[in-house]
Formats: sequence, structure tokens, C-alpha cells
Amino acid sequence: MNTSKKASVDVAISAYGKPYQTAVTLFTLLKHSGEWIDKVYFVEEKRQPEPTNFQFIFCQLGSRMVYYRPYFWFWYNKVSKPLQKLRPYRQAIRYQYAWEKTDKDFLLLLHNDVYFSGDLVGQYLENINGHTGIGKIGQCWNCPAFSASVCDGNSYTSYKPDYKGIMELTAKFPGSRSHLYENVIEKDVPWPLPECRLNEYVAMINMKKARPATAPFGKATPIGVHNKLDTGVAWFSDVSNAGHTFANFDYDPYATHSWVSLKNAGHDAMFNKDLYKYEESVALQCLRDEFGIDPEK
Repeated sequence: MNTSKKASVDVAISAYGKPYQTAVTLFTLLKHSGEWIDKVYFVEEKRQPEPTNFQFIFCQLGSRMVYYRPYFWFWYNKVSKPLQKLRPYRQAIRYQYAWEKTDKDFLLLLHNDVYFSGDLVGQYLENINGHTGIGKIGQCWNCPAFSASVCDGNSYTSYKPDYKGIMELTAKFPGSRSHLYENVIEKDVPWPLPECRLNEYVAMINMKKARPATAPFGKATPIGVHNKLDTGVAWFSDVSNAGHTFANFDYDPYATHSWVSLKNAGHDAMFNKDLYKYEESVALQCLRDEFGIDPEK
């Protein structure tokens, strides 16, 4: 590994609840990949699901942490183009504050429910090469093209059907979100397919390539914008059609997303208090056992 890449990565994480899972995410990340990381941009969402105290995390991060609390909370609502031009609104979009403020070559995007068991950042740095980003490409489990065995995260650049072809395939191999495709796919620009994106819950971005192409500096939609389907889909389409490429990397040996319950990528816990409490209790025990930290004392 090139030692010049040490401390060449900043981290962007948005915290909506889950203080103990958030802590496990960051502490396991730094345990295995701390040598590559400089700053952690910790964005505490304007609204929280319950009174939430992240102070014990701030104490552990120390000078590594850059704290930001947006003026607005968009949840999974789409942010219009006019609002994206206004900095207070734009910087309330997930990852955007760090995107505009980092001075590092690479930015690691994280959800706050990831458990790291190895040096994923080192692997990302070694394998990103000349690509704009690296991580798992595609929500293929939802995609009719994957069900038809004609496309996956490694071959998405070579499978480029027209709009009619996509809709015919969708009718033949319907998925859980197929009913949304008609309102998501641009008929004149149907590629990448609607489930194609760099899955932003644990992905690394080459900022020298991505920032000039992305609002407010370029034409691409901010990566954290949620279209009618998911986060990052619009950005991935914009930059892919502008010629950017991505490395498909299976991070499973190094990190697990939604590691406590493996249930719907952690999203269900935001709507189920019992599941939320259970997941947090498991994360609290992990903090006690693995790091000797007990926020409740």
C-alpha cells in the first residue's frame, strides 16, 4: 500500500438516531482503517426519532470530528433543483456538507449501522484506481435485468437496453419496485437502469473526479438526493452518462451493513420501536465488550 495515501480519506456520516450503532460504525472503522482517515464529518440530522445524545462519540473522536447540524430535514423527500442552488438547503442533503468542505482526495460515505471487521478503506484505496467511486454497484436484488441473468454490478456498463426493452423486461420479471420505474426512467436516457447506483451506505468517492462534476460545482445532482426510487440513483445516472466509471467491490469480507438484524438494510427499525430498541441493545453490548465503553454509566 502506498503510504502517501495515509490520512487521505475523510468520512461523511449522517446520524438519525441509533447512537450506539453509530458509535460501533465509527469505532470499528477507526479500529481497522484509522491510519487512512483524517476527519469525520458528523452530521446530526435536524430531526431525531427520539431524544438522542451523541456526546460520548464526540469525546472519542476528539479532534478528528467536524460537527454539523443542518437547518432543514428532508428525510427521503426529493429536493428540487431550485432548492439545491441555495446553500442551507443543499447542505442539508445527505453527505453534501462533507462533499463541499473536505480537502482530501477521497470521501468515505457511511450509513450509521455498519460493522467493520477488516481494513475496507485500505482495500478501497488499493482498488479504486482511476475510477470515480468504489463500492457495491447496483441494488440487483430488485432489478428485473438481474432476475433475467442479463446484468449485474460487473456488467452494467455493457447492458444498455432502450426504454421499451427495459419495460418489457420489467413486465416479464417484475420486482418489488417495478411499479415505480415508469416515473423514474428517463425515456431519452434510460441507462443506467433504475436500480443502478453506487450503494452509498459504504462507498468511497474520488473527490478530484466527482466534485467538479457535481452540484454546486457541476451539473450532476448531489449524491444524497433521493429520487422516487432511492438515494444516489440520480447522481449515478448523471455522472455515468458524463463518462465516469466505478469499481464494483464486494465489501462483505470487511464490513456488514445493518449488522445487527440484517433486516431491510436497517430501515425497518425506524418504524418499529421494539426492533429499534433491540438493535441498540446489541450495539451497546458490542461497545462494552469490544471497546470497554459504556455510555449508560
